[in-house]
Amino acid sequence: MSQSPAILLVPVDGSEGASKAVRYAGGLAQRLDLPLRFLFVFPDDPVDMFGIPTEDPRAEELEYFSPDAFNKLRNRTAEKNFAAAREALGRMDVTIEEVTLSGAPAEAIVEHARETEDPMIIIGSRGMGGLKSLLIGSVSQRVLHHAPCPVTVV
Repeated sequence: MSQSPAILLVPVDGSEGASKAVRYAGGLAQRLDLPLRFLFVFPDDPVDMFGIPTEDPRAEELEYFSPDAFNKLRNRTAEKNFAAAREALGRMDVTIEEVTLSGAPAEAIVEHARETEDPMIIIGSRGMGGLKSLLIGSVSQRVLHHAPCPVTVV
């Protein structure tokens, strides 16, 4: 890794924490003349997202279990989150890439960072806090502790 980043990776999920991270990363990208790469992570498959259907499933439970329907859901959800990130960025003059990843959020973000040359991750914190955060940990905490590059939690 070089002394300075070559790209800023910004996970987006539509949350206020992600919007704050986007705005912070945008300002940094402008000052350092770096590109931004928005990362949206979606589950691998319907079971990961919805769980195993009940013994006698209703049509609504199976709606997204076809590969085509699940892919459409992923694409719609990704575009909605990327649009929210672009809106949060406003009129900042920066280069933006948008990448959709599959899997568990923290693991997918860390793996993407490993495959990227000289990244820096700027990630929002939802502020889950309390006992729930202690028991399961937050995405930002897992990324912070496992990323192979600098991480800023906003």
